[in-house]
Amino acid sequence: MVLDRGRDSRGLETVKQAYRRDRWTDQPDRVELWSEKGTIRGTLAPVLHNYGVTFRVMHGYGSATAVHDVATDSLRSEKPLTVFYVGDWDPSGLHMSEIDLPARVARYGGDVSIERVALTLEHVTFGDLPSFSADEKRRDPRHAWYVRHYGRRCWELDALSPVDLRATVEDSIRTRLDLPVWQRAEQAEQAERESLLTILNAWPGISRQAHE
Repeated sequence: MVLDRGRDSRGLETVKQAYRRDRWTDQPDRVELWSEKGTIRGTLAPVLHNYGVTFRVMHGYGSATAVHDVATDSLRSEKPLTVFYVGDWDPSGLHMSEIDLPARVARYGGDVSIERVALTLEHVTFGDLPSFSADEKRRDPRHAWYVRHYGRRCWELDALSPVDLRATVEDSIRTRLDLPVWQRAEQAEQAERESLLTILNAWPGISRQAHE
């Protein structure tokens, strides 16, 4: 038998990096990120991966099943769930995060708190982001509601730079962390990875001895 040492080492490193413990186990809260825009998944992937945060796409108003499932699951958990929402500052985006989703969660009796973290009033007021007329959304059933509550300008989430969006989401996640506990979980995960790698490195020799 010919052993490919390079391939074996690459495989072991992949296994090592893939191993993760659930760092949220000892945290007081649970966190998810929701958005109506699936296109931002790639932009936020580094932050979501680093913190082990679930990302859910709420496409328009066809996400009733997902919301129901989350609300139901929250009732079985001993920890409250915080949902950070990122989306457009326009009729559908604002109505989704401020009216529709909270109402559905309440209807299902879920223990879920929904907090919009982007775009926010601060982003659109002080961020110098490009805007467009709300009249471009006048066919949206929520247009009149939006104009009445938020005025005649709209902003898209895509106008926020990827760097700023990642920073906003990361800062929001960290507000829900017990940092000393999180850091201990990180250290434990690293130690477990090293132990796993030691076992995997030793396995070929153990396997050969067992068959001799």
